[in-house]
Amino acid sequence: MRAALLERYGAPLRLIDIPDPIPGEGMVVVATRACGVCGSDIFLQKGGFDSTMPIVPGHEASGVIADIGPRVEGLEIGQPVAMYYIDFCGSCEMCTMGRVNMCLSVRRMGVDFNGAFAERVLIAAKSVIPVETSDTPAAIAVLTDAVATPYHALTQILHVQPGETVVVFGVGGIGSNAVQIAAHLGCRVIAVSRSSSKRDLATRLGADAVVVGGENAIEHIRELTGPRGPEVVIQTVGSELVDEQAFHVAGISGRIALVGISTEFFSVRSSEFIWREVSVMGSRGFTPDDIRNVIELHRSGAITVEHLVEHPHRLDTINVALDDLRRGDVLRSVITFGDGW
Repeated sequence: MRAALLERYGAPLRLIDIPDPIPGEGMVVVATRACGVCGSDIFLQKGGFDSTMPIVPGHEASGVIADIGPRVEGLEIGQPVAMYYIDFCGSCEMCTMGRVNMCLSVRRMGVDFNGAFAERVLIAAKSVIPVETSDTPAAIAVLTDAVATPYHALTQILHVQPGETVVVFGVGGIGSNAVQIAAHLGCRVIAVSRSSSKRDLATRLGADAVVVGGENAIEHIRELTGPRGPEVVIQTVGSELVDEQAFHVAGISGRIALVGISTEFFSVRSSEFIWREVSVMGSRGFTPDDIRNVIELHRSGAITVEHLVEHPHRLDTINVALDDLRRGDVLRSVITFGDGW
């Protein structure tokens, strides 16, 4: 089978031929139909993850069951599925709490084991989620991460409530969906971006107000939110400067979720936590239930993925797709493997 291999940090991906995987006990092989190209793939390429090398990246994917190993029940050859990128043990303290994204022996597809920038993926049967043939592969792929990630942050970490004001920093592949999910949940949404086209997108996705990103953003958000300030802030930009802005803009008893990854430090005084009783939380990925929930939202028409799937690529142009994302030319590209399931 063909796969795109990252041989070392900082290198472009290289197309290679490798043997088709064979499923062992509890495992399945999924023939990839679509895989989103995500900011995490660029973070991986830069060396941001402690990854196995060489590695086939790709973690935001859908496909059909192509082979089934022993002791797997409830799945059939040809069945369309979403892939959950985490291989979780199912028995540790975090897993038994339902927080499988925080499994104590977590292994990540496309980081710790070969991912879906390949024609086939070897994955644990418990990490695939059956979907309908009426769903489209590209939509299912991006729902598994670009939409499930902000859904998890808003519903499981921030516990947003109708009527609350939610400030979204960044209107990219994650932030754009934070906007539409928060709007669907009945919140007042303020979207922050340097890009005029992304601010326009935020408005189309349900933002009540938009703010130009940069050094004056805090002042403009405060003008919109008054002396109490926003109850909720979700930071989706990989920037320590924006992390700091997110903290300073949060209102009294404000709740902040950091989703965008930066490896750099930012400075905050403890007194600022105390005087405003501000909470800052990290939000890591999502769970299979988050994927199921956003798939249902999409099927019902409550959310859209059209802005995420308009830039398809084939596997042989994977480096072009990564470059487009790196420059900010697209919110997402999707690698497709044929048409339909």
